[in-house]
Amino acid sequence: MSPDDIPWFEPEAIPCVPLQNVFLHVTKACNLNCTYCYFSARKPLPDEMTTEEFAVLWPQLAALWPGKVVLTGGEPLVRSDILELLQGLKDADPEHNVKRCLNTNGHLVTPALAQRLVGLTDEVRVSLDGLRERNDALRGQGNFDAAFRALKTFYDVGFEPKVLITITAGNVDDLEELICLLFEHKLTRMSFNNFRPIGRGDGRWDWRADPQRVRAAMTRAWQRCHPDLPIPSRHVEAEHEQCHCGVGTMLNILPNGDVFPCHVLTSPEFRCGNVREHNLLEICRDTGLLGDLAALDFRELAKQDEALADLSRPGVCLGNVYAKTKDSPMWNLSLPILGQV
Repeated sequence: MSPDDIPWFEPEAIPCVPLQNVFLHVTKACNLNCTYCYFSARKPLPDEMTTEEFAVLWPQLAALWPGKVVLTGGEPLVRSDILELLQGLKDADPEHNVKRCLNTNGHLVTPALAQRLVGLTDEVRVSLDGLRERNDALRGQGNFDAAFRALKTFYDVGFEPKVLITITAGNVDDLEELICLLFEHKLTRMSFNNFRPIGRGDGRWDWRADPQRVRAAMTRAWQRCHPDLPIPSRHVEAEHEQCHCGVGTMLNILPNGDVFPCHVLTSPEFRCGNVREHNLLEICRDTGLLGDLAALDFRELAKQDEALADLSRPGVCLGNVYAKTKDSPMWNLSLPILGQV
């Protein structure tokens, strides 16, 4: 496939939704088998996109100008062409408008690879979810040591990585000590994600951590590591008032090219298209499903149907609410495009 095989659309010719993040799953293959993986990653899909097909996608992504493109998986480093993929995205965006990010579990990171990633990525995030015993119980024997070794390897080549921490009920008791351990090793860049009850953890709402315990652990860690500094403001009031999860401002592209609005809304009715069949600019037009999702008024929907009352909660995930209430007539009224699938 070449760029000529897909009709090209100039960005100004088709008004597109403004995107914050694009999560590009370059493979479903993974060398781990985490108990709570939202993608149920293990074996590659039989029809994953090739290097040449990704080459067609890069200029389309650059034209959309999202804030960040995250190459993830599975484990992206199992692809032998991962450096070529990153180079292709970089070449398509010579003005560097789009931040390039890579997620990894760290097992395949070597000093030589870490050095080559410098300049190809703006951010590398290494997954680490607890101290050794709990982390390895969740992610697999030896993962703690492999992840920590990868973090140190990146740091040693002058590329400070970010630690990607998925918070569950099973590791929240480690959170304070883990944060302090990372600070001790000068690893100060961290990203915290709440466990999603999808994929291999489908339906396991009991694996969600208590938010109050999470906040308390983070507060204790900050007070221990920075006793002379005030706890940074998180704009609590603004976050408290936020009742839209950002759906419609991100993309979830699967290894076979299927496009969905996010990691949670992956049922057939939310398939926005496939990059092998349609130009990404056409998929992201603001009059399509993504535009309709971005325009949803969560509070108004909650008022119209008490079954959707959870939409009025701060930090709510539309996908989780939809999974429980898909029979509500409000969805057909507010998202009539779903009925056209």
